[in-house]
Amino acid sequence: MKNIMVVLGLLFLFCSAEAAETAYTKRADNYVREGPGSYFTLIAVVPENSAVTIQESKANWLKVHLSDKKSGWMSANSLTETKPASARIVAVEKLWSSPKASRAGVSAAIRGFAEKRDKTPPGSVENVLKNSVKTFGEAEFVAFRQPLLPPRAALENVMTFEDLDLPTPVYDAGISEQQIGLGVAARLSTKGFVTAPALVQYVNMIAAALAEQSPAYDWDFSVYVLDDSTVNGFALPGGYIFITKGALQMCADESEAAAIIAHEMAHVTRKHGVQEISKRKVHIKADDAFAELEEDTGEKSADEAEMDELVHKTYEQIVAPRLFSYELEADRVAAVLLARTGYDPYGLVRIAEKVARIPREKPDMFDPGYMAPDNLSKRAKATGAFVDEHFAATKNGSRLRERFIEATSRIR
Repeated sequence: MKNIMVVLGLLFLFCSAEAAETAYTKRADNYVREGPGSYFTLIAVVPENSAVTIQESKANWLKVHLSDKKSGWMSANSLTETKPASARIVAVEKLWSSPKASRAGVSAAIRGFAEKRDKTPPGSVENVLKNSVKTFGEAEFVAFRQPLLPPRAALENVMTFEDLDLPTPVYDAGISEQQIGLGVAARLSTKGFVTAPALVQYVNMIAAALAEQSPAYDWDFSVYVLDDSTVNGFALPGGYIFITKGALQMCADESEAAAIIAHEMAHVTRKHGVQEISKRKVHIKADDAFAELEEDTGEKSADEAEMDELVHKTYEQIVAPRLFSYELEADRVAAVLLARTGYDPYGLVRIAEKVARIPREKPDMFDPGYMAPDNLSKRAKATGAFVDEHFAATKNGSRLRERFIEATSRIR
């Protein structure tokens, strides 16, 4: 509820003719995009406590003026109308050329570091970057989500994220999620990607549609399809989501595929991976790491060695069985997300039941189970009970079977 009031306050700030049109950034890094959506190109990063002038608004996005020649879109999540004690004017000319001004830019700053690591094969970072570029624009996305948008009145009685009453995640905010996520993504990518352009665009538009209806509407999620016939999914810090070809082949319609993606997105937004990393009490200073990683030295610095170990431990954690409590929480968040996006929330129940029935005779590193078979069965039953309790009255949730069959035809 607090987040909703902040957004409404910012929108009122812009709409009121007599109110000041200045807002202030409140995150350590605040992203500026070409358009009002997380799938638009990231063009700048503005530091905390920077003053910006609001030009116009669209949904939860605000077009801001940063200099005489530069402007872009920021999420309401990034801004506050409360003037900080030390507000500053941003030197935007420097920010626009910053290496942080895109996921590729962030990754370029750590590419040398990642590929010097013993467990990160050469070229794997570039492979992740190449497959993270969004290939769809606003018109395509609007057309994609049109069959999903439920009438506003239909959402009035649908459970909200605030209704879940989840505790605030406790984690070490000093951990660099982008760096850790990229390092683990590079290792997972060695399994090989399905690179069919239509399929890659399809799964990323599903993620964009889900993200748009969540509190994390301004997060930059990238979905990758691993060329692996087992059934699995991985959620990495920084918004990297991996699902296997086998997981998509198991789905009968788009609501089930969306359920898998929504579940993995929930792991990211609820900081499950970062919480586990934090418990290892490993601290990475991102700014120092960026400075050191741009130097082409042959030996690992103390920070590099620490980051290397953290990437290795995170990789082990990602492919290991997840905590049952995290799985249940991710399922509940996913159910709400599906319903509020316009998907059939029972797609989550159907996919959970299918996963619980998968034989376990030949487990390997990419074992289809996140946990022991008994827990998979318990998870499926718990998810079914939750959806029955809160969404049984939800009508006309979309399954979009025909669109799903067409989009995934290349892997069937």
